This record gives sequence, structure tokens and C-alpha cells, in this order.
Amino acid sequence: MSKNTYRMTGIFAMIISVFLLMGGLYLPQAGISKVITTSCIISGLLFLIVGIVFYKILKTD
Repeated sequence: MSKNTYRMTGIFAMIISVFLLMGGLYLPQAGISKVITTSCIISGLLFLIVGIVFYKILKTD
């Protein structure tokens, strides 16, 4: 893949991670179970890590 594809994938993953983290932090106030909020937070952190790896670390010359 080209450098721009890695960057676009990284940015897309970071955007998804923001929404998952916000949902995981604000869903407990709506009465949703702990399993759903925990899975949102964990998947948000994983998407953030993957996004950073794709955006910053994986670069092709």
C-alpha cells in the first residue's frame, strides 16, 4: 500500500476510536450494561493504537 493509504486508514481508525471511547464513557449514564461499555472502551483503545501505528509508524518510501 502507498503512504497515503496508510495515513487514511490511520486517520479513519482514530476517528472511530474517538466515537467508541466517547460512547464507552457516556453510555453508563444511560443504563447500559457494563459489558457493552467495557467492550466499547477496549475496542476504542485498540482502534486508537492501530490508528497511531498506521498513521505514524508504517511508512513506505
